[in-house]
Amino acid sequence: MTYHLQYLTDSSGKQKAVQIPLKEWLAIKETIDKAETKRELLDGLSTAGKEIHDIESGKKRGKTLDELLNEL
Repeated sequence: MTYHLQYLTDSSGKQKAVQIPLKEWLAIKETIDKAETKRELLDGLSTAGKEIHDIESGKKRGKTLDELLNEL
C-alpha cells in the first residue's frame, strides 16, 4: 500500500511530525488491532498449554468446572 504522508517541519527544516490521511490511518489501525487480537489469542493458548503440561506432570492441580465458572 502506498501512503500519502506529509511531513511537518520546524523553521529550520527539521522534521517534527507526520500527517497521514484518516482513511489510511484507519486501515493501519485495523491491521494493528487484528495483530493484537491474534497475539492475545496465541498468548492465551501458550499459557493454557503450559498449564496443561503442569497439570499432567503433577506440578499443578487441575480445576473443577465450578472453579472455572466462578472465575468468570
